[in-house]
Amino acid sequence: MRYYSLVRLAVAFYFLISPYIFELKLPFFNSQLYSSVAISYLIVSTLLIFISLSEQRFNLMSIIMPMLDIGFLSLMALAGPAETAGFAVIMGIVSVFAILLLRHRLALLYGLAAAISLFIVHWIKNNGLANADYMDLSLQTFAILTVSLLGNFLARRLTNYESEALENSYLISDMHQLNSSIINNMKRGIIVTSDTSTILYINKIAWYHLGNPTSPVGQNLRHLAPSLFEQMQNMQGNELEGTIFKAEKSSPRLLPKFVKMNNDDKILIALEDYSEISKKIQQAKLASLGQLTASIAHEIRNPLSAINQASQMFDELETTSQQEKDLLQIIQRQSKRINNIIENVQMVSKRKTPTRQDILLDRFLKSFIHEFKQGLKHPAEIFVSPIDEELKIKFDQSQLKQILSNLFENGLKYSYINTKQHTINLSIGTQQQSRQVYLDIIDQGVGIPLDKVEKIFEPFYTTNHDGTGLGLYISKELCEANGAQLESIPVAFGGACLRIIFDHDYYGHTD
Repeated sequence: MRYYSLVRLAVAFYFLISPYIFELKLPFFNSQLYSSVAISYLIVSTLLIFISLSEQRFNLMSIIMPMLDIGFLSLMALAGPAETAGFAVIMGIVSVFAILLLRHRLALLYGLAAAISLFIVHWIKNNGLANADYMDLSLQTFAILTVSLLGNFLARRLTNYESEALENSYLISDMHQLNSSIINNMKRGIIVTSDTSTILYINKIAWYHLGNPTSPVGQNLRHLAPSLFEQMQNMQGNELEGTIFKAEKSSPRLLPKFVKMNNDDKILIALEDYSEISKKIQQAKLASLGQLTASIAHEIRNPLSAINQASQMFDELETTSQQEKDLLQIIQRQSKRINNIIENVQMVSKRKTPTRQDILLDRFLKSFIHEFKQGLKHPAEIFVSPIDEELKIKFDQSQLKQILSNLFENGLKYSYINTKQHTINLSIGTQQQSRQVYLDIIDQGVGIPLDKVEKIFEPFYTTNHDGTGLGLYISKELCEANGAQLESIPVAFGGACLRIIFDHDYYGHTD
């Protein structure tokens, strides 16, 4: 309609200035009427330009505008020169424009109205119709009606094509949104780069693995992940499975896979969280070990109990020497260790689904520390930083007690080894960015070497010859089951710090 309005304005302006600019000498039927109609047509055309800028009442305006054009053109044909062939052509064009606007069979009435208008103009100007006029008017009418029919056919085909194109665009848009949603919610990181290593696309998990960079799309992979870029540079062929790397110290271990996209210079990088893979492998191993342990636990415990009882009875004999007693203590200690290993493995394989509930952290810690100290065979000092009385978390209470018992025992043991005092410190705070509540258990030991930080949470890894290597692993598993995290935090002044970061979906103050 806007293009149509511009064409109308140009035509109206042409009709107004043509008698003066081109100095036409043709006799006008009524020059005063022609000038009045041309000026009026120019004014109306200007107004219709502004009306066409609005999308309101489009259907009504698409009906009115062509009728106005046919009316003004008929009046100018009546007041203008005797020859009306030019007006017939213009009316035919108007009919086609009207059909393209309305796109309905009723638009054929515009062609019929234009043909009737030509007959009326000839009748009035010539006081009737001569035989010669019938031939000219018939040809003009036939031309107008033929153009209108063809225009109507093309307009309807165009409407169908536009409807199909619009429907396909909606389908493509829906598929694009669905694909984007699937890719963004994948557990695998996805990065697409150009041949110049410029990042073209990155999903949420990959963005998280790379350390939440600002506006990564458009940046070069060399700057965001140099180790990943170097592996991509060594790519030969269409596919390459890289080696495990870490984008940042706090990022998980990632296993990349590079795929060159067909008939394109783009490279698809899939980032698999190797920590999750190794975790599943460990869980499968422990599940198998748990089944095996459950089947042979009874067979092991019976002779183990007999060995333990016999050693105790032998230890109570008066004839037993001190050297023999030392050996018997080793037997008893190792028997106890074997029994603990069996119990821990069974605990892992039979872990129950946590029942999370609201826990006031201050009240819980005071009660638990008092209960924990009563069960110790030696005095211990547990210092706690001030806690907001209304601070609460959501956790399985029995599992939280199991986690803290394990971490407290480890902390007190390593503090005693280093300082000969059973001392630990508890610190409670909130992380600045995520606003998650955390609990730090800090001992006075020698600390954890940096190359051992990742290994301490692996099953059966221990630096203590009396340990089972399952304590920290079980604690970490129980934390994750409750939506929390267990991490090792470096301490500047020595000692080790194990931090429990509670579920970020639920924390804060009571109502």
